[in-house]
Amino acid sequence: AEGLSASESKKKLKMLMKVTGMDGIDENSSAEELRRIANKIDPNLEPDDKFWRSLAGTVETAYYSPPKTNFNGVAFEVDKAVKGIYSQNEMTGTLGKRVHLFRYVISYQQAEYIRNKYTDGTDEEKLIRYLKESGHDDWTADESARLHLKINRKSKLYPNGHSYANGGVNIKVVTNGKFHSEFIINGDGKFLTLLDKDATQDAKVNCSSFNYARQNNYIHQVLDVNPAGEKYKYEPIFRGESLYVHDKNGCRVYSSDGYELKFEPPAIKDMSQYKDDINVRQEYFRKRVKL
Repeated sequence: AEGLSASESKKKLKMLMKVTGMDGIDENSSAEELRRIANKIDPNLEPDDKFWRSLAGTVETAYYSPPKTNFNGVAFEVDKAVKGIYSQNEMTGTLGKRVHLFRYVISYQQAEYIRNKYTDGTDEEKLIRYLKESGHDDWTADESARLHLKINRKSKLYPNGHSYANGGVNIKVVTNGKFHSEFIINGDGKFLTLLDKDATQDAKVNCSSFNYARQNNYIHQVLDVNPAGEKYKYEPIFRGESLYVHDKNGCRVYSSDGYELKFEPPAIKDMSQYKDDINVRQEYFRKRVKL
């Protein structure tokens, strides 16, 4: 994306959406339809391939404009930029929606790459082998998995299929520049991906997604976090429904005061209760990669 303007970058993305078949995808599309697109991607395209970094750079150029500076390099109108007032600092329109949904397609393809590369072991064990054998040094298990530990705070319920093994916490491992390619691993060592044929409610609620941003900062909010919010209505409807607590008949469950029970991330202040279990899992993952 280097040297391209925002409009030129959007043209490239529009072409990519057409070539992959994403131009026929929207929030009403099924997991099967999204899986079919993922299966068209070269199965030998690995999570750390430079192509993914190039794509992420194109998306950043298309949808993020840094705060303007004066001749002395001092930023002005920073408040506007932070509030997302600049129109190019939003992943808007039909193209923006498709580019957002493509994050789940990429993440599923990357999970399948790891799963298919090795015969034996859990998903977690296979990822460890990949990181060891490929000699990678641009991965980390230190990123927060708060958004991938959703729970119904009122009833203390976890989504169906949640693993209570190893402290009952999910961890996040990111590779490719230590951020772009993301793997969410549950207590059983299984990847949580939205598009798995056997995806549990927990997998749909807490799934991985490719990150267009290079790190966890404001640009990450613009390119990755905000488009998944309710304001945009870009998320697959089937995933949106999985965020609610359901009874045995599949109907949403309401609290005594009339509110729908929903799975949400723990508040930041409440993450301390998970700290020890997360630290143990992160350290164990790191040690096995370095063995």
